[in-house]
Amino acid sequence: MLIAWRNFNGACVADRFRRAVAEGDLPPGTDPDRLARYVVSLSSGIAVQAASGIDRDDLQQVADTTLLNWPPVTSP
Repeated sequence: MLIAWRNFNGACVADRFRRAVAEGDLPPGTDPDRLARYVVSLSSGIAVQAASGIDRDDLQQVADTTLLNWPPVTSP
């Protein structure tokens, strides 16, 4: 059941990234499936760290670091 839930959520994220590529919110050539796997893995890791007591400021630093590496938005 957990595998199906994870796969469904990953597919939903990938679908949203496909739309973002089509609408120009992500650069052409972005791999939506790969980016979705990255985001789902990152969010799972953050959840595990939060459950094990890592404080909010440290988790925020992880999110901030991730956004430094996010694909840039293209200008129309």
